[in-house]
Amino acid sequence: MWIIMQRGSIVKAWLSIARVGNDLALGIATVIGYILGGGTKLIDIVIVFIVGFLLGAGGNIVNDYFDRYVDAINKPWRPIPSGLISAKTAYRVSVSLLIIGTLISFYLSYVNGIIAFIASLLVYLYSYKLKKTLLLGNMVVAFLVALSIIFGGVAAIMNIDIIIASLFAFLLNVGREFLKGIEDVEGDKAMGIKTIATVYNTFTAYVLAFIVFLILVAISFIPYIMLRYSIIYLILALGVDLTVLFSLYITRDLSPSNAFKATRLLKLSVFLGLFAFLFDKIF
Repeated sequence: MWIIMQRGSIVKAWLSIARVGNDLALGIATVIGYILGGGTKLIDIVIVFIVGFLLGAGGNIVNDYFDRYVDAINKPWRPIPSGLISAKTAYRVSVSLLIIGTLISFYLSYVNGIIAFIASLLVYLYSYKLKKTLLLGNMVVAFLVALSIIFGGVAAIMNIDIIIASLFAFLLNVGREFLKGIEDVEGDKAMGIKTIATVYNTFTAYVLAFIVFLILVAISFIPYIMLRYSIIYLILALGVDLTVLFSLYITRDLSPSNAFKATRLLKLSVFLGLFAFLFDKIF
């Protein structure tokens, strides 16, 4: 019984360190990019999803590897600082996943392979160095999310829908990154990681998130008004807007605990936003 419980804990630890929910979101983002580009081949849908999932998992694990000392302060229950997964094993698995995902992507096209290689390189460099650089780290994370949609689109045919969806994903994740800086402010300070919250203060990070999210809300109506997107898009886009604004309301006291809740809520916004474009395309 003890062995079964231990194995269960290890499995949960790997699911946690890989952040399977985020990986599924990235996989779905690549598929939506592919469908927005007019792609219909089932094999391509499966491959773009697998690549997005593998690169997401590899990136999340390597991030936990480089974050292990920060997490020992911020989140000591995480798999590496808690001792459930060794740092060396996590590193080897993460690099393997990034390499496998990149190699698989060349089946789609050379361009997809290059995009996957760039994404793998950026996610590694982000975890290793770039996240400690003021603003650049935030921009890289947001860019990688937007790039997942573009990756899927390139496997089909790039068009205006893919570009708009990528832009929205970028803005949403830029704002989320600013709020995440509030969430991780204590550990980031201890490890010398430069974020808006640590270099300036949490209020400045909140104001920047507020500005980015207001821009996102304002332009979310453009596809419906100017590009004749459907009422389904408008309803789901309003859902995104409401969750974004509620995340700002939650974080108004600038506490790390409420910022944590807000950044988790914003994951819902990502899904709603992606499906807004998908359902408009289908229906």
